[in-house]
Amino acid sequence: MFSNSKISLKRPITSYAKVQHVVGNLIRNRQYQLSSERISSLRYLNVGCGRNANADFINIDYLWHPQIDICWDITRKLPFGDQSIEGVFTEHCLEHFPLQVVFEILKDIRRVLKPGSTLRVVVPDAEMYLRTYIAQLSGDRRTNFPYQEHETFNGINAPILSVNRIFYQDRESMVGHRFMYDFDFLSKLLESAGFRSALRYDFREGRDTKLLIDSANRRTESLYVEAATN
Repeated sequence: MFSNSKISLKRPITSYAKVQHVVGNLIRNRQYQLSSERISSLRYLNVGCGRNANADFINIDYLWHPQIDICWDITRKLPFGDQSIEGVFTEHCLEHFPLQVVFEILKDIRRVLKPGSTLRVVVPDAEMYLRTYIAQLSGDRRTNFPYQEHETFNGINAPILSVNRIFYQDRESMVGHRFMYDFDFLSKLLESAGFRSALRYDFREGRDTKLLIDSANRRTESLYVEAATN
């Protein structure tokens, strides 16, 4: 299994990507993951957490690593009862699913949230990318795209490279981007999924301080939206 990499006795076996892949395949969507005392004591979800796991949240993701509490395919129903969760955070996750799938995910998040609870959604900001594209085409280079300095093809620099990167990033892979959001559409989508009072916020600002766990390295490219259950 590890023929192409060196194994160190000082390194935990669960830190190896191949081990994490095997563990994920073995435990994904298994209900017994919910039986831990830690999970029963927590009421906030970090959905699609990736590497941004948080000790105060139930961390749920399709891919497993040691900080994941529940390895789960969120396109299936979340493994929680109706109105059992007090807050949900999801960061740079929803853009990896087709729109109809995201709509079903949002409805299921609405199902598990208690009355008066909040969902905080962080996604790439499509409006910012498109406004920057138009500005640069008009000759205004005062505002750059996030990571634009690294985006060239065959020695060519052009604003459209940044637009394609965010809209079509790794589309053929399981972690590729499938749909991009601006505030106008995301707020309407949340309302259609049963949420109310969708509001746009800044980095680590919002109505529920427990949900303000935004990753600093995502700040330059992110849209922050919160919606309430009532």
